Amino acid sequence: MYPRYYAQRRVNPYRGVVQIVEAGDVTATSLDGLTWHLRADDGYGWVRPTGIWVAGEGLRAGHAANLDDILPALETHPGLPFPIVDTQELWLLDKASGLPLALLACDRPSVKHGERPEGEWHPFVPSFTGFHSPSLSEHDLSAPHTPPPHRDVLARQVNQAARPNAAAQWFQRDLEGGGSGGTGLRIPPEWVGRHLPREAFPELLVREFWNTRLEKSVIADYHAWLAPMLLCWPRLSTATRARLEILACDKPQALARIHRLLPVMLDAPRIQTALVAARLEQAVGQATTGDGNPEQDWN
Repeated sequence: MYPRYYAQRRVNPYRGVVQIVEAGDVTATSLDGLTWHLRADDGYGWVRPTGIWVAGEGLRAGHAANLDDILPALETHPGLPFPIVDTQELWLLDKASGLPLALLACDRPSVKHGERPEGEWHPFVPSFTGFHSPSLSEHDLSAPHTPPPHRDVLARQVNQAARPNAAAQWFQRDLEGGGSGGTGLRIPPEWVGRHLPREAFPELLVREFWNTRLEKSVIADYHAWLAPMLLCWPRLSTATRARLEILACDKPQALARIHRLLPVMLDAPRIQTALVAARLEQAVGQATTGDGNPEQDWN
């Protein structure tokens, strides 16, 4: 079977852009372009892990019995990153305006969705509580009681804008950035087939314009937290990419993990400096602890 190379965003919560190689009966996926996890159908309807392949090292785990197609496809794969093909997007809608508020799902255009879609936005996986918002920290100083985790404040802010009876709609995005509306959750019949211009869609994961300065700042803090992984998106405006590059360089370890997947660098010297800093930090950490394991992912 001919190999297929493409990429998709993992959202709700956002966990980066996964690179995908399909060949034969095996699929290889990677979130950093270096380590690839191989999975295949076991013949009984279950997709199970079959090995790990690392660029420059080859097959680290697994066996070659069913990998005759995928290994050559990985060894000769085209340049990274692969094209992102998830132009079908599910958006949580703002209750007041009916316009896209937060990104809930992404998929390829050919995929049909008959199931009831998700109606709640999640900023992080449930086990992650480390999100820190500088804007909320200032606000916490005047709180009379112990403030809730910043992750929960963020999730409540976004989901409250869609309630009560949250609605979500699938849109097929076009080359100009607009989108044609499809079905979804609690969608009025007259909204099916509507076309929204590019300006109606948030450029990143969540709408950036809010009623209060604090609300706007919390969303900005969230996008700043995810800046390295958001740089993997290919269709960012120059202004947004420049802003994210500056923020990402303040997280050198996170930037180092995904730098192979950057479609473009506006300020390559700044990014290279951050990558050098990441290598130095990792070397110091290994020398101190004797542990070669990379830093755990923060979401």
